[in-house]
Amino acid sequence: MVERLVTSLHLNVPDRRTLGSDSVSVEEVAAVVKRVLEQNGVFPANAKPWELGEIVFEGFFLVKRRDGTVQMAWQRSNPIRPTELADQGSSDYDSLDEAVFAFIESEWSTGIDGISLSRRLGS
Repeated sequence: MVERLVTSLHLNVPDRRTLGSDSVSVEEVAAVVKRVLEQNGVFPANAKPWELGEIVFEGFFLVKRRDGTVQMAWQRSNPIRPTELADQGSSDYDSLDEAVFAFIESEWSTGIDGISLSRRLGS
């Protein structure tokens, strides 16, 4: 269920019952993000840097580079023109873990679809 939550950003009522909690660990979320990033080279899988004429992907996303570094980028569209880039930025990380946890903090600091993220004890 954690993978479904992280990749779709939503759980329906039966899925929430299966999850059995109103909280998931940041470490479980990070494991899913890392797996998808390793598989696709980008997280979320549908994210990409904006190109002229295309709809702007809104929010934060991770891009794994060939040299092993990871970029956390963000972009926003013009509120009335979704194919026009209004703002963007990025940060580079040498550590995959550091990039993933920065992404989680930036994108999901208040949780995902009403499900809070918690740290395991001792972490």
